[in-house]
Parts: sequence; structure tokens; C-alpha cells
Amino acid sequence: MIPSRNKKESQSTSMEDVKRRVRETIRYNQPDFWLILSIVLLLGLGTMMVFSASSATAYSSSAGSAYAVLKDQLINAVLGVIAMVIVSFIDYKVIARFTVPFFIGCNVLLVLVQVMGLTINYAKRWLKIGITFQPSEFYKIAVILFLAYVFSRPGLSYKAVRLMGVVIYMVPIGVGILLLALQPHISCVMIIGLVMLAMMFAGRVKLPTYILMGGGVALLALIVFASGMVDFSYIGERFTTFLDPEHDTSGDSYQIMQSLYAIASGGLFGKGFGQGVQKYLYLPEPYNDFILSILAEELGFIGVLLVLGLFALFIWRGFKIARHAPDKFSSLTAFGITMLITVQVLMNVAVVTSSMPVTGISLPFFSYGGTSLVILLAGMGILLNISKQSHYDKF
Repeated sequence: MIPSRNKKESQSTSMEDVKRRVRETIRYNQPDFWLILSIVLLLGLGTMMVFSASSATAYSSSAGSAYAVLKDQLINAVLGVIAMVIVSFIDYKVIARFTVPFFIGCNVLLVLVQVMGLTINYAKRWLKIGITFQPSEFYKIAVILFLAYVFSRPGLSYKAVRLMGVVIYMVPIGVGILLLALQPHISCVMIIGLVMLAMMFAGRVKLPTYILMGGGVALLALIVFASGMVDFSYIGERFTTFLDPEHDTSGDSYQIMQSLYAIASGGLFGKGFGQGVQKYLYLPEPYNDFILSILAEELGFIGVLLVLGLFALFIWRGFKIARHAPDKFSSLTAFGITMLITVQVLMNVAVVTSSMPVTGISLPFFSYGGTSLVILLAGMGILLNISKQSHYDKF
């Protein structure tokens, strides 16, 4: 009788092990729950704030409707969510195979901007090919994928981390950066530069490479500046405004001063959703780069902390995905996408609080924009796909 009982206990233990493994497989093969939650909450809050911040401007415009900007943003959000869902089902290994063609294609689009681009607010950043879009938003993701490809490909990665290996990726990326500078789109150049430095560090590039790259960047900047191809006078004006925000409150300093007024008047709990004043044609285009100022005015310091907390949750999960990713390409891609969001959030907060000179930095998931939101959410799809193939606790 004892052997029979032992046999039954063994079978029971075996069945429990099988069930446990099935549960673990189901649990670990899901996308990251906390990442999805942060994306959904940020997108929902962002859409609400776009409506509140844009209602006055939209109503006073030729559209004559307070919902005009909201409708556009909702369409962009729906398209972005569809793109995110579709991309999340595409194996990142498939994306890796098309990294180089995608990167080359994005450079071609940047060339087309110089040839046939649209100029809006003194900047030539848009292409109209059936639809109007910004190729620079595609280029951000293209650079991340390209660097992940270079630092993960056998043989190529060995050369890339050494002194002269910087030429492998710096020359092709430098072409795109030069084209961005000609638009001019200096904020995008700064974002790409910072993300690239972070990915180089993650890729274990040797220290002398940074010195060589810094010299190359300085030489390129000097050539562009000396050639007069780009008018950089506005950069000097923005530095003057940064150093002394009150020197021209009706001119160059007007926007940042209105932003500071909005933040200061919000206090701890804010004036209430939709009750802000600065959006009533005081703060120019409050639903774009300075939307955080309106959020601070209406939801107060507590509201800003909530939003920054959601971004912190997203960044934490993004880096966790990168740490547990199944291979080096997916790890560097997840790291690069997370760093892109981190850099943009930090720079946007710095701009609206006058902690750095004003430049066109959008707040991810919040600022109004078609191309930026759709491409951002498509990038989230890549991150979700990597998380599904990473073995760690998702809940």
C-alpha cells in the first residue's frame, strides 16, 4: 500500500508542477501590465489636458469650435493606439532585419524636407505626401534602432566600441543631424544627441571615443555656423531670455513669463480642471510644448506630481524590460526608447520652468501633434513586444 500511495503523491506533485509551469508561461509571456497602465493613464490625462488647454484657442480661431483641436488629437490617439497594437504583435527580430533600410529611408525623408518641405513658423520641418508629417519623429526611432543594430551585431559591435569605430555610426547619423540642423530643429538634435550618448554608454563604448566624437561634433557645428547656412541668431536671444526672463516681457520673454505665471498661480491643488486663465490667449499655443504649465495651473503641484509619478512608473518599467530583454538588440532598443521619453520629459519640464533656454520640446503623451503621437505609440508597441518575450514578473 505504501508504494501505491507514494506513486499517487508523485503523480499529484507532477501535475502541480505542470500547472505551475503553465501559469508561469502564461504570466511571463504577457506584455508588461504596469507599462500598459502608465501608457493608458498618460494618454488619457494628456488628451484631457489637450482639450482644456486648446478650447479657448480653438474657439477663437476660424474653426469656431472649442472641440476642433480635441477632435484632431482623438484621431491621432486612435491611430497611434492602432499602430501600437499592430507593432506589439510584430516580432522585434523582424524589425531588426529592416533596421538599416528604415534608417536610410528616414534620411531620404530628411533630404526631401530640404527639397520640398513645408515652412511653418520659420521652420522647414514638414513634408506633405498625401498627409502632412514630420520626418524628424521617424528619425528619432530610426537612430535608436540603428544604434541597437550596430552595438548588437556580431563582428560589427566589436569594432563599434573602439576608438575609430565611432565612424561606423557617427557618419550616417551625423548626416541626419546636419539635415535636422538645417531645418532648423535644434531641439531634435539635442534629444538625439543625448539618447545616442546614453546608448553608447550602454553599448560599452570606450572613453576616447567620446572625446573623438566631441571633436567631430564641434567641428561640424563650426562649419555650419561659419557657412551661414542656418541663422542661429534666435539661439542667442533665447539664452538672453533664459538668463534674464524679465528683460523683455512683451517680446522674447513673453512666453516663458506667461508659463511661470501659470505655474505659480496653480498653487498646491490648482484652480480646477478647465478653470485656468493663461490658456485664454495669454500663453501662445498652450496645448503644445507648454501644456505642462496649464496642467500646473489647473491641477496644481499635486497634479504635476501625479503626472511625473506616472512617467516615473513608465521609465522604471522600460528600464526593467531593457534589463530582462532576451538579447542585446532588444535590450538596447528598449533602453533607447525609454531614454527618449526620459530625455523629452526632463527637457520639457526644464523649459516650462525656465531651468533651460526655451526650445521646442513636446511632452510625450500630452503635447498636441499628429506625427509625434502616432510614432510615439508605435514605439510603445516595440517596447511591449520586447516585454512579451522577456522573462520576468509582469504584474
